[in-house]
Amino acid sequence: MLDWIKKQSIASWVLVGAAVLALIAMIIYIVNSTTGILAGTQMSALPIVFTIIAILLMAGIVATAGKLNHWIVTVAMIVAVVFLSVSFCTLIGARTDIAGDQWFIPDMDTAEQGKCLNVAIASVVFYVLSVIAVIAASVIGKFDREKA
Repeated sequence: MLDWIKKQSIASWVLVGAAVLALIAMIIYIVNSTTGILAGTQMSALPIVFTIIAILLMAGIVATAGKLNHWIVTVAMIVAVVFLSVSFCTLIGARTDIAGDQWFIPDMDTAEQGKCLNVAIASVVFYVLSVIAVIAASVIGKFDREKA
């Protein structure tokens, strides 16, 4: 196990960080969708499914460091970026009515909507950071220190 950890390159650790950021974003999304003013509403499962798939893709890339063809790794990273992007776009789309009430319609803003919107923004920030980390890992390059 220690040898495997030593073999990991910077790109692998950035990808692990991206997976952790995506997991945090998903947890915040679930909490945001099931508490507060959204407690009785229906939550979209699309961001959850896509985030889990993206995390599994990133874990697969790190677990098979250097063993996969670089085209497979490239396609997996593109799919992870697309899935994470769809996740935060779905989140933004689901919160536009709350943002409209909070920011643009006079006398419609409430403290509960403000809290809900702030938590949704936090989730979007973690999704965006995760996407940036996946892109950075792809730019860094090789996922195996011995082949780097």
